Amino acid sequence: MSRQWRGQRERGSTRTIRLMIWLALHCGRTASRALLVPISAYFCLAAPLARRSSRAFMKRALERRPSWRDTFMHLFVFATTLLDRVYLVNGHHRDFAVHVNNEPVFVDALAQGRGCLLLGSHLGSFEMLGIIGGAEKKLAINVVMHLEDSARLRDLMRVSGNALPYEVITLGQPGSMLRVKECLERGEVVGILADRVYGGEPTQWLPFLGQPARFSLSPMRLASLTGAAVVMAYGLFRGGRRYEIIFEPLGDACAEGAQDALPPAPARILQRYVASLERQARRAPYNWFNFYDYWGA
Repeated sequence: MSRQWRGQRERGSTRTIRLMIWLALHCGRTASRALLVPISAYFCLAAPLARRSSRAFMKRALERRPSWRDTFMHLFVFATTLLDRVYLVNGHHRDFAVHVNNEPVFVDALAQGRGCLLLGSHLGSFEMLGIIGGAEKKLAINVVMHLEDSARLRDLMRVSGNALPYEVITLGQPGSMLRVKECLERGEVVGILADRVYGGEPTQWLPFLGQPARFSLSPMRLASLTGAAVVMAYGLFRGGRRYEIIFEPLGDACAEGAQDALPPAPARILQRYVASLERQARRAPYNWFNFYDYWGA
């Protein structure tokens, strides 16, 4: 991910999140979503980087030329999940209808007692996974974030005045990887968004929606080294107040339920991760929230 994109993302995300907080706290969800219509239309016209990246992704995911409606819906769904994030961190998760697919995959992974590495992406709302798991299931959940992401989350929590039902581990801080290892050794859940590349980490190019894209090997190496169960997870927005949570096994031991199975190699985990990401991106293309040149990054 380029430095230019990170800078634009930081400035744009901060302004957008502040707007979402104001709308949520003053207007309620129904009125706020109505206001998102002109806001999304404005960004369709005034945000050329987001518009171009949306159309490039949609052309691959839909396998046709995207329409202006596709671009609008893409930005509208993104704005909706940002709005819903405000309600989630304010304890309103019960206001949403959440359908869980393949929950036994996650339950079986936890039952192995080796910790569970929950690999997510910027496809849908990873926040929904953390809130539901921490607040509803009372699970010990830890979410690994990059510095700028955790800083924005702290700003959001400072405004809301609430505490998150999960712990945040900030990458790049002293002892962050040791904390991850200790969490897994205690049998806890560690969530990582693994679809973006930061800095000089090891990467691999793999076909994604018909063209090679670069993916990080770091989360996969962590999974292989710790021997934790590896599960892919999505929190997809499905319209209205509906979300769909999906779990898919990525590691051999998790899939087979074998206590003594060898951990799969990082490259093999990554291949499964990318195949799963492509499949779900085609199922829910408007949930794709990487608004930059994903194939050129």
